[in-house]
Amino acid sequence: MRRFAAVLAGLVTLSITAGAFGQEYPARTVRIVIPYGAGGPTDIVGRVLAQKMSDSMGQPVIVENRIGAGGIVGTEYVARSAADGYTLMFSASGALVAVPHYNSKLPYDTFRDFAPIALGATAPVILTVGPNSSARSVQDLIAQAKAQPGKLNYASAGIGTMPHLGTELLKRATGIDVVHVPYKGGPQADLAVMSGEVTFGLAQPSVVTAARAGKVRMLGISSPKRSALAPEVPTIAESGIPGFEITAWYGMFAPAKTPDAVLARLNGEVQKALAQKDVIERLQSLGFEPPAPQTTADFLAFLRRESGKWKEAVKDAGIKGE
Repeated sequence: MRRFAAVLAGLVTLSITAGAFGQEYPARTVRIVIPYGAGGPTDIVGRVLAQKMSDSMGQPVIVENRIGAGGIVGTEYVARSAADGYTLMFSASGALVAVPHYNSKLPYDTFRDFAPIALGATAPVILTVGPNSSARSVQDLIAQAKAQPGKLNYASAGIGTMPHLGTELLKRATGIDVVHVPYKGGPQADLAVMSGEVTFGLAQPSVVTAARAGKVRMLGISSPKRSALAPEVPTIAESGIPGFEITAWYGMFAPAKTPDAVLARLNGEVQKALAQKDVIERLQSLGFEPPAPQTTADFLAFLRRESGKWKEAVKDAGIKGE
């Protein structure tokens, strides 16, 4: 009985401590690590949220880009950081729900090492070629690839990123043989397509601006329906690859064992930011969609579903670690 009373007292003390920690948090600068390069889609969305969170919480919220190995370097760094709410991560989906299914040597485990905070945005990807390419449609590009197996190449923002995995699925769906050329980030990959250094790539919707300026040509979009941002671009599914659909997403995480009160506070701050009109307009102007409001538990459930989906996709596509 005395043991039960001691345990109960300990739980009450822990609850009070966590609650007080949540009320006092943040007492200093919060750092959001982005495991991808500056100027890419993850960076763009992460910085929009960081600014709004800083304004709301009354403490600086700074962004730090820690790049390398397709997001693995920055992701591991956050996994090993103190679980106090002052080092967070804003990441794209690939490194968390896809890479673990083909790379058994990752220095982190998505569900063991991280506490999900909130989903920040979703977006399709756009199949692009350079302005001097003779390909005018998805089928043109596929025909060229089939006529020259192993000769054409494609750019991605790194191994395990959505452009990489999405193109691997495209290869599987069409039977083409093309070579992967990973870059340090999305902007570098996009520039490689624009310059003709590589044949094609899957880019984020922000590439629409470059396409309007004639710097790149858009052939198809991975969403289930055409985007209001570029309604003239057909879906990849309607371009002769039925059922082909890819949605990239971006979310905020803390190291595992971060106090629940802090996670709840951060989740509330993200939801507050995403509800603001200027944030919604900013994200939509770049082709992103703000998600519906959700709790940390909702985001964890979403994360498990995504992990299961990509596990099957990686298996079906025969994707192997590089």
